[in-house]
Amino acid sequence: MSEQNSDSSTSESEISACSSNFDPLKALYSAKTKIPVENAPMYENLAQYEIAQKKKDVIPVGHSEQVRKREEEKERKRLQEEKELQEKNKQRFAKYQGMMPTVRRLKKTKNLLTRIEQMEGPLGVLKDCVDQRLRIKVITRNERGIRGDLHATLIAFDKQWNLALCDVLETWKRKGPKKRKIPPGLGTPVPKGTAAAISPVPVVTEKPLGKGWWECTRHIPQIFVRGEHVVLINVVER
Repeated sequence: MSEQNSDSSTSESEISACSSNFDPLKALYSAKTKIPVENAPMYENLAQYEIAQKKKDVIPVGHSEQVRKREEEKERKRLQEEKELQEKNKQRFAKYQGMMPTVRRLKKTKNLLTRIEQMEGPLGVLKDCVDQRLRIKVITRNERGIRGDLHATLIAFDKQWNLALCDVLETWKRKGPKKRKIPPGLGTPVPKGTAAAISPVPVVTEKPLGKGWWECTRHIPQIFVRGEHVVLINVVER
């Protein structure tokens, strides 16, 4: 009822913006108010309107496309300024380029596994044995001559012919029990609770060959052979 009474008591001259009797308060709350210019720009507050009168780059409310274009233009100018600044700094410090410390290149790590990949010649054959898991036969020597041979799978090696083997079947010859000399330490049994309980000693199988010689055979899970004990290496499986 109050709104209807207020609209009925409000004259057109009071809500008309072109009239000398214009009352802005009544025009704000009246339903009869008509905007003189339908496409008039809309601002958020009076301060923004005052700035828009002085500057032409203030965008009214509801023009999101113009706002987007303006932000893109600002970003383009910012990137252009950064590029120009970098170019200017590059030219500015060009004469000091030779005085700057050089960056050291990180050296590639070299170890046994990386060197195996570059092996050529006879060592290249051992590389194929490692890659293809081929069985090899290694003839070993002692201080007096040939000791025996090893049938094993090669895991790793180096240029000194040091070999890391697994699943090794070792065969060698030695004198019989009456003619061979046994050091005192080897005749002492290993006490319980020592390393023998963790890694048992491989069982040696002996076979007589005659004339006081015996052929010994044993299976070793893993073994490392120094290159100075290697006489010959033959690839058993291809």
